[in-house]
Amino acid sequence: MIKINEKVEEKTIKTDYLYTTNNFSERTINFSKISRDKIEEYIELMKEHKINCVKAGNFIEAELAKQRVIQLKKILDKKLFKEALKRQNIDKKKFNGVKNKQIKNFKKEFNDKYAEEINKFEEELNNLKKKHEEELNNYFTNFENNMQKEQKPSNELIEKQKQLEFYIKTEE
Repeated sequence: MIKINEKVEEKTIKTDYLYTTNNFSERTINFSKISRDKIEEYIELMKEHKINCVKAGNFIEAELAKQRVIQLKKILDKKLFKEALKRQNIDKKKFNGVKNKQIKNFKKEFNDKYAEEINKFEEELNNLKKKHEEELNNYFTNFENNMQKEQKPSNELIEKQKQLEFYIKTEE
């Protein structure tokens, strides 16, 4: 809160962080630990001080107050920038945390589904191997059952054997 008590020649201005008299535009204050609202409040005080100095004809003090307002605005901008940067870093950390958690969950779900699908494929492959073995065994059994025990030689084979026997006899 700003309270201005007027005395005869000197103004005393009281804020939560500063007690000063008329020439407070020349004072040096460390604004790094002061809140943004208090800096804005101090800027308003400096503007009022500048107006009062101009009315009183004290232009040097008014110029100093104007320069101080410019400095305070720069300080305020830096403070706002730092606050925005801090918020951005916090948001970035939160976002990265959520992103990493989601990626971890996705990887876990993917690995679980992948393992499940691999198990299904292995089971199907085993079933298919069993089916093929059964079909192959059935084929062989049917083949053996349908085939004659002794095979009859063909007419050509019988003819060739006779010729061979004939040649063997003639050469002796």
